[in-house]
Amino acid sequence: MALNDEFKNFVLDQLQGIGEFETKRMFGGLALLSHGSAFAKIKHDKVWLKVDNTNIADFERLGMNQYSYGKDNSRKLNFYETPIDVIEDRDKLQEWVKKSIEIALK
Repeated sequence: MALNDEFKNFVLDQLQGIGEFETKRMFGGLALLSHGSAFAKIKHDKVWLKVDNTNIADFERLGMNQYSYGKDNSRKLNFYETPIDVIEDRDKLQEWVKKSIEIALK
């Protein structure tokens, strides 16, 4: 599945104002990086944010899925799917992304 440019552009527009970050096409998606560290991924028309013990409960409480890959999806990364209502709310999305940036930079 190719990266959906319309969705990607919407998400990047929602993130204007969070500060500088880079984007890099990777494995059919787009990685968002701060100082070389990935804090988010856009893939399969979803936004996946970096998690640790400080924010994982926010995602799990809402029943969001962990990013997985491989033939049997057994390989997991510390990224979770972001709820669509968060993506559509610029302020809330930026709040969640800022937490993921902090985690990625640890």
